[in-house]
Amino acid sequence: MANSILPVIVLYQAHLSESATYLSLIKPNGIEEFVVYDNSPATFAQENIATLCPRAIYVRDTQNSGLPKAYNLTAQRANELGYKRILLLDDDTTFPPEAFQAYLDALDFAGVTAPISVTALGQPFSPYMPSVWKKTPKDIKSGTYSLRDFIVINSGLCIPTSLFLEAGGYDERIYLDFADFQFLQKVRQINDGLCLLPFVITQNYSNDGTDLNRAIRRYHIYLECANACRLEGLNGHLLHHYGMMRRTLGLSCHHKSLKFVALYLKNLFKRKHRKPRHQA
Repeated sequence: MANSILPVIVLYQAHLSESATYLSLIKPNGIEEFVVYDNSPATFAQENIATLCPRAIYVRDTQNSGLPKAYNLTAQRANELGYKRILLLDDDTTFPPEAFQAYLDALDFAGVTAPISVTALGQPFSPYMPSVWKKTPKDIKSGTYSLRDFIVINSGLCIPTSLFLEAGGYDERIYLDFADFQFLQKVRQINDGLCLLPFVITQNYSNDGTDLNRAIRRYHIYLECANACRLEGLNGHLLHHYGMMRRTLGLSCHHKSLKFVALYLKNLFKRKHRKPRHQA
């Protein structure tokens, strides 16, 4: 179906030809026109994308501006080119053979479509329940749900271009963690429809690593994005801080280090001395 879905793959110090997403979804389905948003630093020698994929829309961002800028740019391009939907993709997601056809079959769904996602270790990852008391469901099936009950991760999320633009796009200050939740929080005010597609993707999850120093650097980014979030009411604040505590304690147990707790408490102290950022 011409001009139906415009995918975007976000790269960071990775070659497109080695990307699990490209190899499992883009290449096998013969998708010629898609956005490649390259967040790699100038020192990274990227392959010649024009030779590999002549119709790819290649953007090099050596400032590593983050996922939201890539997604917002793609929505603008999709609107200019007449694409009905955009498909958001990380570079390290593995899709089954039937995935793209499932997206096409749900082309006319007015809300968000997305697959079920698990980590490389097979743990349920997405969708998850935006509630203080509930976790990612282990036995959820494909079907129609509400974004007020479930949130999905960025990679694999497919959304009508018009809905993306009406919601105002992604907040570019929240450039990694929390970007999906903050965006879908706006989307569900317009259309809360969520269609979980009948396939499962495998997402490489950064918390599965064992490098402590790398995990600490990544946690600093997590805290920075957390501080930029806009929160809705008391429940929003409770959910936000509960999630942060769970992430912090999970990292502490995984790496057997209290450095994450120390960083969390230091950040909490600093937050108390900042003007709170929230919306009614």
